Amino acid sequence: MSWIFLIEGIITILIYKYSIPLYKRWGIVQYVREEGPRLHNYKQGTPTAGGVVFLLVFIAFYTLSQWFSASSFYYPVLLTAVLFGLIGFTDDFLCVRRKNAKGLPARVKLIAQLAISLIVYFFSHHGIRSTTISLVPISRTIDLGWFYPVFFVLYLTAFSNSANLTDGLDGLSGGNALISALGAQIFLFLVGVKDYSMIFLAGALIGFLWFNVKPASIFMGDAGSLSIGALLGIIPLLTGYSLFFVFLCLIYSLELLSVVLQVGSFKLFHRKIFLMSPIHHHFELLGWKESTIVLRFWALNFLGVILALSFVII
Repeated sequence: MSWIFLIEGIITILIYKYSIPLYKRWGIVQYVREEGPRLHNYKQGTPTAGGVVFLLVFIAFYTLSQWFSASSFYYPVLLTAVLFGLIGFTDDFLCVRRKNAKGLPARVKLIAQLAISLIVYFFSHHGIRSTTISLVPISRTIDLGWFYPVFFVLYLTAFSNSANLTDGLDGLSGGNALISALGAQIFLFLVGVKDYSMIFLAGALIGFLWFNVKPASIFMGDAGSLSIGALLGIIPLLTGYSLFFVFLCLIYSLELLSVVLQVGSFKLFHRKIFLMSPIHHHFELLGWKESTIVLRFWALNFLGVILALSFVII
């Protein structure tokens, strides 16, 4: 599949090269949130919703791969990509149409994510190996039993949101998704699962990152961030290694945790832990350069992948 992976990356680059001018012509551009850092004001007007392209490329190549190597994960993964992509696309569409950063209301988006996670569960539960999850790094497992559907829905929703929260700097979310996707594909190989979804996600992300690293020519938008988070979240749910992926997607986990801690601290004690959350904004306000934050977060995520894979190997 390696040669298909390379072809996918090249094709994605070519599609972006010729589609970015169309995004600009059609007015599909970014509007900066008022509550965000003022440092980001210059990003207004950059094409957005670029996730639509790499998501469609991913779906096309992953579907094509089924002719050569059919996977029991295909339908759950496909459903996850399409439905979470639709939520994100709707949010991006509303932002572009209204010419501001106010897409779907946060509560509506969350309810939609929970509902879609439940739909994915019902279409996936026959492919789920068991209701038992592995408690890595210790060699123990726990059977969630009747609680597993609730866990499934909350976990998939959280993963989807974690990627969305991380999508705040050029190349940050896409680069970490690429690193985690490659790690996830190695993980699938190590546990004996014949599925190539993660390598095709990585291939599509390479094409996107070509134009998304600083200075970004296009942003993924919610169509991209919600879907890649959900795609990285569905794999551990199908394999029973849910906790393992907290390490394999370390930056996503830390970004989500920073928001939970910030909101919880403010509501309980009326104090902020960070200057701003998600945590990458905290480092921005400390004076770190955007490129420095991105590269260090990539490095930290890579270490998380190495740590996670060592749990499986050892």
